[in-house]
Amino acid sequence: MAEPLLVVAPSTWRDACFSLPATRALADVAEVTVLCGARQESFWSLAGFPEVIAHEENPGRLASIVPDLPRALLWEGGAAAKACAKAGIPHRTGLPAPDLAKHLTHPLERTVVPGPPEHQVRRFLDTAALLGARPNEPRWFEPLAKSRDAGTALIAPDSDFGAHFEWPLERWLELIGSIVPDPSQVRIARGPLGGRIAAETGIELVDLADPTGAGRFDWLIGADASLPHVAAAFGTTCIVLYGPGDPRSIRPLGTRHAAIRRKVECSPCLADRCLLDGRCQAELGIDRVKRRIRAHLRP
Repeated sequence: MAEPLLVVAPSTWRDACFSLPATRALADVAEVTVLCGARQESFWSLAGFPEVIAHEENPGRLASIVPDLPRALLWEGGAAAKACAKAGIPHRTGLPAPDLAKHLTHPLERTVVPGPPEHQVRRFLDTAALLGARPNEPRWFEPLAKSRDAGTALIAPDSDFGAHFEWPLERWLELIGSIVPDPSQVRIARGPLGGRIAAETGIELVDLADPTGAGRFDWLIGADASLPHVAAAFGTTCIVLYGPGDPRSIRPLGTRHAAIRRKVECSPCLADRCLLDGRCQAELGIDRVKRRIRAHLRP
């Protein structure tokens, strides 16, 4: 019988999606229980994990709900990693990282070959391989099951990474006006920028407090944000407009997606806000975006 393993899910949506194939592969060789934040509970349940423990990320109470299991895989530091150590899980493994190494009893070592930027999913896949799984099999990357509204598209202009990850309002309005033949088949994800676009275009807003709802659309066109990653996990084809981020390392998983980017001198950028003039967004021209989208949407 497979040995039990507690997998503590990453706290961010993007890393949770990147960790999904590795966690699915681990479930093939271990009896996996997922410990995640409350907002991710439906995501991991829909991913097919029968044992999902959700928490409110309250450090004072977390240790009391950590299950009594012999092993835990920790992807990152933080309250959940601290709680696993406090709960006394004897075998705590993972790749050493800031605020995590001190909580590990069995740190792993991963070799990174110098070269072009690698996609961040490799960190998760390699970790699973070190634990005896076979994470590169295609079945672990298959979309999660979810009912879909055929022919529908979602416009998601807001980014939870910051305003400097967002394309300007006027360009969204011009883009929507030129590529949306039937507004009844389009929805706009609710947010500050999305609300302004909806007010200008009359297109219906949709509230995606639970991001897994994005998986019911056939297409998503949006900013570099968490939402495209969650939608991609359910098979939605995503076209993402990049600014400060580097799509080589953080684009949604799968070859069906498209990344549109204007590479400028200061990108990729890790600053909390733009320190210059927002040129990565300003220089991403409307004509280029329209051409790429039409080419990608062409049957």
